[in-house]
Amino acid sequence: MILGIEIRNFDVFDQDKAGILIDDYISEKEPGNTSDPLRGLNALIGRNNTGKTSFMGCMAFLKDCITQGCASASIIYGRPGFANMTPDISRPSVFKVFFKLEDKKTGEPKFIQYELGIVTSKYMSPIIDEEKIKIAVDIEGEKKALTILDMKGGEGYIINLEDAADKTAIGVEDEHLTALSLYGMITGYRDFVLLYKEISSWFFCSFSSEEQSSYFYEGGAPGGHKHLNSTGSNVGNVLEYIKMNDEEEYERIVTEIKDKIPAMKRKKNLPLALKESPDKLFLYLLLLRDASPRSTIFIETPDKDLYHDMVDVLSDEMREYTMKNHYCQIIFSTHNPYIIESLSPKEIWIFERSFEKDDGDVRIRCAGEDPLVMEMFNQGVGMGAIWYGGHLDTRPEDD
Repeated sequence: MILGIEIRNFDVFDQDKAGILIDDYISEKEPGNTSDPLRGLNALIGRNNTGKTSFMGCMAFLKDCITQGCASASIIYGRPGFANMTPDISRPSVFKVFFKLEDKKTGEPKFIQYELGIVTSKYMSPIIDEEKIKIAVDIEGEKKALTILDMKGGEGYIINLEDAADKTAIGVEDEHLTALSLYGMITGYRDFVLLYKEISSWFFCSFSSEEQSSYFYEGGAPGGHKHLNSTGSNVGNVLEYIKMNDEEEYERIVTEIKDKIPAMKRKKNLPLALKESPDKLFLYLLLLRDASPRSTIFIETPDKDLYHDMVDVLSDEMREYTMKNHYCQIIFSTHNPYIIESLSPKEIWIFERSFEKDDGDVRIRCAGEDPLVMEMFNQGVGMGAIWYGGHLDTRPEDD
């Protein structure tokens, strides 16, 4: 799961951070360090055009840079090219993501930070400029950050802790590819494989978008699919796969979901019924029951078009998902106070923007930073009511 994200010089962000990075984690007991990490369940709130959508777009871009290369990532899915996404082409765009991962061998948590810097070439194409992987280690009872990958301009070194703590010089010939995309495929480099699997399993959910494929109207290709795609248009294929794989499990999942959605109880031929009338809540509940849960699910406005009691169902289901899958998380944006009513202040991130310039004036803060909000929450006031009362729209220092 992600504990913190920092974005520099990309999209609307100049140097903005949500959560903690490895330096915060190592110095967590130092005076004045009050940073809060991202949690299992995280809500992004704020007025329109304050950067919530851009934030998720940045994470999708980072994933694609690692899995497909930065050149392809800059133009796929309608992206306008890297030079048009970075505010200042004379400076690198930098992404830092701090993770808490489960070591599959020991079962213990492992804290790893990934850093990627991309620059614009003279031909206006993106080039991998710098790449680092840092891991938190305990040396003589003291936490330290050990760099196990350090690349600059395609050359650097790597440390394979699985074998020995010796530096090995490496190079990447293709300036568009990350070292993680290469070493994350080699089984001997356990930390790199762990990190690559984590990032490559990020899921960007578009069930609430208007960009549905023609599947629902023209029919989809036959056959079973193990996982839902980003729009949920292959729901019939996924249900078919579950049924073919384990019919009892299929009946259990379908019955469980139908019991939570009154409109679904009367529908018999489920795949056909969904094709005729897609139910977004059904898609969410099916996604949250995937046998191979996603590491991080990013969702824009999951409450869109849902009646308020169904928003409660979805909120409860998202909470249950993160409790069952301790190293998985959900990050979602919303404008609806209902869906955050049961969240804590430390699970809510407020995006603010002055609009004094086109980019670089975004500010991200945790609602838990506000003493008044914390006091109201501790007295039993729900976060939805606190937000509705306007207390999340004012910075603590402005009070």
